[in-house]
Amino acid sequence: MRSQARVVVVGGGMMGCGLLYHLAEEGWSDCVLIEKGELTSGSTWHAAGQCPSFIGSYNMAKIHHYSNTLYPTLEEKTGTYVSWHGCGGIRLAFSQEEVDWFARVSGIAANIGFDLNVIGPDEISKIIPYLGTDGVLAGAYTTGDGHIDPAGACNALAAGARQMGAQVILRNRVTDIQQLPSGDWNVITEQGDIICEHVVNAAGCYAGIVAAWVGVEAPFVNMLHQYFVTEPIKEFVESDDEIPVIRDPSASCYYRQEQKSGLIGVYETAMGTAQEAWAPGGVPAWESESELFEANFERSLPHLERVLARMPIWAEAGIKRVVHGAISHTPDSNPLLGPAGGVRNFWMCTAASVGIAQGGGCGKYLAQWMVHGDADINMAEFDPRRFGTWADDDFARDTAFEEYNRMYACPVPGLELPTGRAKRTTPLYEKLRDKGAVHTRAFGASAESSSVK
Repeated sequence: MRSQARVVVVGGGMMGCGLLYHLAEEGWSDCVLIEKGELTSGSTWHAAGQCPSFIGSYNMAKIHHYSNTLYPTLEEKTGTYVSWHGCGGIRLAFSQEEVDWFARVSGIAANIGFDLNVIGPDEISKIIPYLGTDGVLAGAYTTGDGHIDPAGACNALAAGARQMGAQVILRNRVTDIQQLPSGDWNVITEQGDIICEHVVNAAGCYAGIVAAWVGVEAPFVNMLHQYFVTEPIKEFVESDDEIPVIRDPSASCYYRQEQKSGLIGVYETAMGTAQEAWAPGGVPAWESESELFEANFERSLPHLERVLARMPIWAEAGIKRVVHGAISHTPDSNPLLGPAGGVRNFWMCTAASVGIAQGGGCGKYLAQWMVHGDADINMAEFDPRRFGTWADDDFARDTAFEEYNRMYACPVPGLELPTGRAKRTTPLYEKLRDKGAVHTRAFGASAESSSVK
């Protein structure tokens, strides 16, 4: 194994491989990615592969849009199987607030350049005749997005990075990271040490452990998320067309066609239903690899019932497979993307709750930041330093659980949620609170939930 590199990326999931690819594309080919297992063997391999365009943050929408334009080209660029399904997506609105939000996101789409049309129930029924539209006021129809095979996309990014000169080392666990007096980093692995100028923490579920080696914080929680795949659906078997991905706030679910079956992903909304993957502390054992958890039908049953009521052609189909795995959630659902505070040339590229959709774009813009000192978009809402040392484990856990429960909630302007408060206050806080003052949260809070999966 080589002993020196410009950059060492720790972790071989979608985020790490996306960054490696774009570092090489920016001209930094002297980069090494180290993965303790196989590529995708953390959270990437079991993801549902959703790639939505609809999102209420301009800069995050740029990340998604870039990914959705890159992924359809990866197979041709790298010669590696990807399986891009450009079926589009429709997000449903059930309130005037959601319809107003659609208008706002339409402005973002027009500025960025992706196709988004706000359509009525009749047009939704023409596109998806199997979908009930009772209570639906509108749909946000994005034609340029879809879903992808996560393992295929990740391996294609790694293959492209290798073709441009980067190196990928598998079955080699990093055991420590130490900064040398020169400022360079010594990355200690089971196969030897590598001296490098930059280290990137793309360790996924293990990112907190890796960050702790160099004394920095990584506020996120490994949450449990499950999706269900049905038996084949007659209408899908008989059709050559694939329906768009449906995002349904009334059920807090995404659902779509999975080959000739149905796929339903659930974000439970009741407080107390969200669960941490590896309690206590949400940290998997080092030997954990491609790990799934036992299905929990009881937790998701109310949501599944709502989906089946809206998609009656699925009502009689049995469940063929349940995928129940860990995904990362930060207190604001945005990834940790950028330099870690207090240490030089230690970067974070991790904790993405929508990592398949974001892996390409996060890799592109973080690579720009590392290579050129700046990115084409404003990275402030992803900067790991947006959270201070006050963001302790209790805060991260409480707010990440809330973010999970509210994944499909409409981000009403001015909404202030009490969870995780108050960590830092002025001497006037209690007096103002007792008089009915309303407080906002800053230095560690985004203005709007991503709500995109």
